[in-house]
Amino acid sequence: MIQYIRTFTLLSLAACLLILASCSKDFLGKPDSSDVTIDTIFSERIKAETFLWETYGSSISGGLPRDWGRWEGVGASMLMAACDEGDVYDDWPESNLFNTGVWGPQRVPEDGFGHHYKGIRNANIFIENIERVPDISDTERAQMRAEAVFLRALKHAELLKRYGGIPIVDHVLLADGEVQLPRNSYAECVDFIVQSCDEAATVLPDTYPSAFLGRITKGAALALKSRVLLFAASPLANSPTPYNTQDREFTGYTDYNPERWRAAADAAKAVLDWAAGAGNIRLIVDAQNPGNAYETAVSQPDNAEIILADKSVDWWGDWWPMTFQFVMPRGVYNGWYGHGVTLQHAQKYYTVAGNDQDWPNEGSYAEFLDKMGEMEPRFQRSVFYSGSSFNDQYGVREFYRRNNGAWTEHAPVNGVGYMKKFLARFNWGGGRFNWPIFRLAEFYLNYAEALNEVSPMDNQSFTALNAIRNRAGIPEANNGDQRYNSQEKLREAIRRERAIELAFEEHRFWDVRRWMIASNEGVMRGAMYGLNLYQQGDGSIVYRKEVFENRVWEDRMYVYPIPQTEYDKGYISQTPGW
Repeated sequence: MIQYIRTFTLLSLAACLLILASCSKDFLGKPDSSDVTIDTIFSERIKAETFLWETYGSSISGGLPRDWGRWEGVGASMLMAACDEGDVYDDWPESNLFNTGVWGPQRVPEDGFGHHYKGIRNANIFIENIERVPDISDTERAQMRAEAVFLRALKHAELLKRYGGIPIVDHVLLADGEVQLPRNSYAECVDFIVQSCDEAATVLPDTYPSAFLGRITKGAALALKSRVLLFAASPLANSPTPYNTQDREFTGYTDYNPERWRAAADAAKAVLDWAAGAGNIRLIVDAQNPGNAYETAVSQPDNAEIILADKSVDWWGDWWPMTFQFVMPRGVYNGWYGHGVTLQHAQKYYTVAGNDQDWPNEGSYAEFLDKMGEMEPRFQRSVFYSGSSFNDQYGVREFYRRNNGAWTEHAPVNGVGYMKKFLARFNWGGGRFNWPIFRLAEFYLNYAEALNEVSPMDNQSFTALNAIRNRAGIPEANNGDQRYNSQEKLREAIRRERAIELAFEEHRFWDVRRWMIASNEGVMRGAMYGLNLYQQGDGSIVYRKEVFENRVWEDRMYVYPIPQTEYDKGYISQTPGW
């Protein structure tokens, strides 16, 4: 679905007028009057379709920052730089606000609360008016409505994982009705999203013709249900000892129920079964070159592993969107600062032999290159370190601090090197890329995790985990290995695999919250480490393990505060702790 099906015509401009009108002073308010009316938009198929594509655009977003005014990413940076995956060296990108603890109701740098409700309003307008379009068949009308039901559920899910229980808006709000809605409970929000996914899944097709790739399938509805139920079963929402007890109904369940893990396991299994059957979705495997298989799975548009991707941007130019400036390594293809990969994250990767890599506090450059060379294929495709190649066009580069105190090109960097996942296929002219919203690997890991919680050490947990490890080219895990021979050890192995496989894809930032480990030293709190390279007086180079930052965490940060501007309107209660 190129640029959400078609280049927008004057008809799409008309739809935009209606959408922009919905941005009133209150995010749940009624749109101002416009020459373009509901009657106009839903008078014929082409206009209604255009409104649906606009609803896609206001509901699906990618993780790469695009420009100064978009909500993708976090203030000219990525979420990976706001957790233990990475960091940006420069001070001004807003990911640093999370790391220093300088954020709250006055400023939530990652999200726009009302932005989600614009997407929800668009979806509700479509749902309530698609029946009026005369030149669409009943079958296709039901399908298009189901797409909007999914998009509405997706926006509620994005709000839920950030703010906890939020106002559920399942109809178009009018000025002469109730428009200032209070928060629903966490449980009510989960139920609404799951019911919406179930409703949509019964109608949505399994696949589309190639010209319509990017539209919502049954698999996307199953995937959203799986993700939401996994979060709902996790300790942040489902715990006998919650991080807070004040207004608990808004930040999670008021009771602990281990059976929620079973629901999460069943939902993940439904995604895997659909993918293996009617969905025709599969892991990309290349036993001879597992690194290439992994890069293809995360970077190549419309590959066999993608369930849903953000296709609102198909071509990323070297100057527009501004992604290259924000995320390319310093000095590479117009990159301003890049995103460093912390030593904490790098140490989660295995060696090719499936072992942990050991990093002494100091060593020679030769040792540095040897140890980096021993790392597994996913590391090689994800991290650009000194002495490695960014891509074939750019070649091998070295970056370090010279013995005269000056930095070489591409330096300095906070970490062991730069993130290059997603980026290595680009060149000076730009390139094609679609941010993966749901890709199949996540659901193998969802299934392994949830099943291990409800059925410890289940063979199917190992099978799902090993599907990912096999594709990665590292040895399988088994219950005869002392590293994986208990529920607790297998839990940690699954979490580690998730950190590696889904690195930089906007999972870790949320995973450490739902697992309630963000407060652990070296996760979202305390010293963060890198490996810095220094040239010596004789011209040789050494590496040193060094702290580049000490980060701040408070447990109230597990759930975002309601923005002060919304709280001050008096219709919504503040998130507990804020």
